[in-house]
Amino acid sequence: MSTARGVAVAAFLAMLHSGFSAREYLRYSKSIGRQDPTLPIEIVLECLISLVIMTVAVVVGVGILRPVSYEAEMKRYSIDGIYSRPSFQVFNHRGRFLRPIADHPAMAEQAVKDKAAS
Repeated sequence: MSTARGVAVAAFLAMLHSGFSAREYLRYSKSIGRQDPTLPIEIVLECLISLVIMTVAVVVGVGILRPVSYEAEMKRYSIDGIYSRPSFQVFNHRGRFLRPIADHPAMAEQAVKDKAAS
């Protein structure tokens, strides 16, 4: 895998060199007054060959690919982990004020103690 990475870097450097050569050629042709903006075939071939080599090196250097399917991904999770949303779990809500106190024995006892204390 490191060999493929080295080849990809070398091809990338060759592509940079072809871009630099194209820039220098166009600058030179402008300075001598030539109106033809076409690049020499050597620069075009260097760019295309380095592109092909870099593409092949990146594809070969990727390594083993994992399957991309719903079943393969869902084997790693349980249903509790998928549908767990802790941000929606509210424990201090207004439900205790909406229901009568008789429905909650602990609150009924507290209400009786509060009335007895007052």
